[in-house]
Amino acid sequence: MNLNCFSQTNTNNQSQTQVSDTTKVKLKPFTARLVIKDIVRGEGCADELKLTQEKVIKLTEREFQKDTIISLLESKDKNNQYIIGQQGLQIDEFRNMTNDLKKEIKQSKTNTFLYKVGTFLGVLATSYLLIVR
Repeated sequence: MNLNCFSQTNTNNQSQTQVSDTTKVKLKPFTARLVIKDIVRGEGCADELKLTQEKVIKLTEREFQKDTIISLLESKDKNNQYIIGQQGLQIDEFRNMTNDLKKEIKQSKTNTFLYKVGTFLGVLATSYLLIVR
């Protein structure tokens, strides 16, 4: 806290050539108390203003940090949505591949069965021809 003094020139109807001391002022005790209260109140207001300004600066910085975090989270959300979409496409592709593989397995089983039947018939025909002749 800083206690500054102020002065008031002498306003008596004295001649202009006479120089009066302007560093001292006589005040009544009641008036002096009011002056001191005003000075202290003014300094308190100045300190409060300084604290309020610092608080505003900190709140502005905090708001900036929140905005930054929000933008980062929005970016992360977009990336996650893209990943989810890609995984959905992969799942669909795997289903298609599974269906294709099932069809190929079914066709392979059918071909194997036909080869076995053909081989069995060939063995029977060959055996019949060997036995009959």
